[in-house]
Amino acid sequence: MKTGVILARFQPIHNGHLQLIKKACDENEQVLVIIGSIDKLSKRNPIPWTIRKQLVEKAIKDYSLHEKTKIVELADLSDESDNSHDWGFYLYSFIVSKINQSDFTIYYSDGFETITSWFPGFLLRNNVSLSLLARNTCEDGVSATMVRDMILADSLPENNVVPQCVYDMRQTIKAFLNVFK
Repeated sequence: MKTGVILARFQPIHNGHLQLIKKACDENEQVLVIIGSIDKLSKRNPIPWTIRKQLVEKAIKDYSLHEKTKIVELADLSDESDNSHDWGFYLYSFIVSKINQSDFTIYYSDGFETITSWFPGFLLRNNVSLSLLARNTCEDGVSATMVRDMILADSLPENNVVPQCVYDMRQTIKAFLNVFK
């Protein structure tokens, strides 16, 4: 079964993430959406994973992408800057255990050098494919950092940058952001 994989922190989910998920759904029979860094709470990761999962599930359902997607969460192996082969094997074995197959495509929006550093060459040649949707080509280069800054400044536009569920929960998200100001 052709499978796409998306790994993101979703701090919070935004329309760029949704474009990536939609692309993966269009090109695959199933898509594994991995919410990463579930064990971290910090200025960079202020929203608890339970809230992020709730928002991802709602957004995917609202955009009718839920029939092809499975949402799971993954703790970091060491820290989120770990780009070692240890991290790559950890991620690879996690994905294989969830989809029960060894071949898949990772969809990403930036960081080609980072992603390729995770996996030894034989995995990239034989098992792991990569598909880019460049951040600057989707939703005006939106990033979760940009969204968090807009939420803090009370300047988040409705429907242009984030799914409705994030807009509706912006005050709750802001409360988490204020903890790490």
